[in-house]
Amino acid sequence: KWSLIKYVNLVKKIKENFPVEFYLTGSRADKEEINYMKKNCDVTFSLFLNRSIPEVAALISKSDLFISNDTGIMHVAGTTGTPQISIFGPTNPFNWAPIGANKYFIRKSELIDDVAVDDVFHLCEIILNKNESEK
Repeated sequence: KWSLIKYVNLVKKIKENFPVEFYLTGSRADKEEINYMKKNCDVTFSLFLNRSIPEVAALISKSDLFISNDTGIMHVAGTTGTPQISIFGPTNPFNWAPIGANKYFIRKSELIDDVAVDDVFHLCEIILNKNESEK
């Protein structure tokens, strides 16, 4: 997993630059990570927890951007038309990343934390600025 502190810093950068609403998806197993994000981000998150895969897919499909580690929900997001950034470490994104015109992945090495916050934020800027210009 990409470090929680990197997600915190990414959320802060996005919030400073774009008028967005953030959703956290997950299950009871993600309680520690969710609490960490809520405590450290200084952002109000809408929580979307313990939902079915179709419910999560519906939320993602209504979103402007989806950002994730290499997870199962990443693949669910890949079935939607929503722009997506997937962060990879040891798994090969050329085998596993969702594909499509608005599906992006970042991988620097086998160590997922080699991916910098600025690398992900740069893609966020491109996607969110494009979304804004299309409205």
